[in-house]
Amino acid sequence: MSRGKNKRGGDHADDVKKGAHEELAANPFEKYDLDPSEGPTAITERLRELAEDATCDEERDEIRAAWEELTMHPLRRLRAAFRAHPEHREPLPRRPRARRAARSTPEPLALLDLWSPPELHALFEDDAALPDLPLVDDPALKP
Repeated sequence: MSRGKNKRGGDHADDVKKGAHEELAANPFEKYDLDPSEGPTAITERLRELAEDATCDEERDEIRAAWEELTMHPLRRLRAAFRAHPEHREPLPRRPRARRAARSTPEPLALLDLWSPPELHALFEDDAALPDLPLVDDPALKP
């Protein structure tokens, strides 16, 4: 399978690789080790720290341009976040789950647990229609 040539006679696949590498280098999330899931406040805080540690004006200008790109243009921030690579580090260990209290064995049922008041039996003995009452006024549910 032959590979395509670009207009300058170079290899098209090399141009694609070079463009992808330049795009990664230009992605502010990748360049400044920012978390794409964070909002403008966290981005501002991190970039402010980097700007304070910058050694020259050119570096500060680049950081400021990245800050403007990520905080003042939500659509651009979203695009850059989608183009950022996912985290490659091991995830932090999860906290162990709290142990549940040991279940106690249920008490055996007593005769009173199986007994129901005669008023409930009266409701179901005949096929008469149940009264059309709100639940609050239903005598079978009153204590």
